[in-house]
Amino acid sequence: MKHIIYILTAVLLSSCSSTFYYSSLNTANEYVEKVDNGDFLIETDSLWIAYCFKGPGAPMQITVFNKLDEPLYVDWERSALIIDDKAFSYAEAAGSFTWNNYNPDGTVYSPDSTYTFDDEIRMMSDHISFIPPKAMISEIPLSLDPTFKHLDKKLYRNATMADKYQEVVKTQRADFSMSDSPLRFSSYITVYAQPDEPMVFEQDFYLASLFKTGIRPGNMAGDMINRGDLFYVEQPANNNALYTTLGIVAASGLIVLGALYGDGTYEYVDDGYDYDY
Repeated sequence: MKHIIYILTAVLLSSCSSTFYYSSLNTANEYVEKVDNGDFLIETDSLWIAYCFKGPGAPMQITVFNKLDEPLYVDWERSALIIDDKAFSYAEAAGSFTWNNYNPDGTVYSPDSTYTFDDEIRMMSDHISFIPPKAMISEIPLSLDPTFKHLDKKLYRNATMADKYQEVVKTQRADFSMSDSPLRFSSYITVYAQPDEPMVFEQDFYLASLFKTGIRPGNMAGDMINRGDLFYVEQPANNNALYTTLGIVAASGLIVLGALYGDGTYEYVDDGYDYDY
């Protein structure tokens, strides 16, 4: 009986905890600077554009600062997220995309994992943002919301990281280059002072590192969770598996108890309910 209690306790503790995937992004563009807080910065004599992805599900925050003494305009209808050669306008950012899962040797092993985003920029009805001189605008047109639970376990290696209490916690880590990353995408922004003279800025991003751990965001060390190149995805505990295991253990417990108390009669009753696990 003690063994059953130990099993129940272990299952409860392990199954009630979410798994967190902390994802670090990078860029291969030489003209893009990753600043100290992790934001990605493109700067010219006319403006600067910053990208920040911090938070759950990788919300893409785009900030544009106008350096000029005249207004600038961002045309969101002619700006887009590009992923797997598909373009999704930021003006109507809703759709689905497929990204590839890779084996350690770089070959695709699961090219049919589809993820969706559904959001819409809140701005002028014609999807144009006005930026006064020496001012900035900031928008979050969409969140990527990727799912990492389908990644091949062979991609991970054992690693450790410290939480905010400086305690060492075991994690699993996977690192990628631009060529073998399972998540690659680009952002395309159209800005102009005069409509017939648009300026176009494109930046490429890729998933560089992925940490799989039970550390909650509030327990991350230092200011890591506030970095612009880091986002996280929470995978809730698999309670269906928990209930299945509890049912098996509970049934075993009844048999043990019956044996202990000499009850040799067991009756199975079908309650007619179809349990969908």
